[in-house]
Amino acid sequence: MVHTTRRGTGIIGTVEKPLEAVSFEASVEHSATALLSFIGKIRALSGASLADYVGQNMVLEIDGGPALGVVIVHIEGDDAVINLSPR
Repeated sequence: MVHTTRRGTGIIGTVEKPLEAVSFEASVEHSATALLSFIGKIRALSGASLADYVGQNMVLEIDGGPALGVVIVHIEGDDAVINLSPR
């Protein structure tokens, strides 16, 4: 099992519409063949609140990387806590 922390920037939105440029930090645990856990925090670069999107399935498109299906679990200060979407 490998544990890594990634930081970067990307866009959060829906499949149809990008909403906000964000910075993110995500902790990932994985084996050679499976993702075991993922939890992250995102913050809108504009300073806008992401509270209206709590509980919604979203897409986090990482700059220079993949797009992930995520859900905003709750808000901690200026950060939105995300998890991988079950769908």
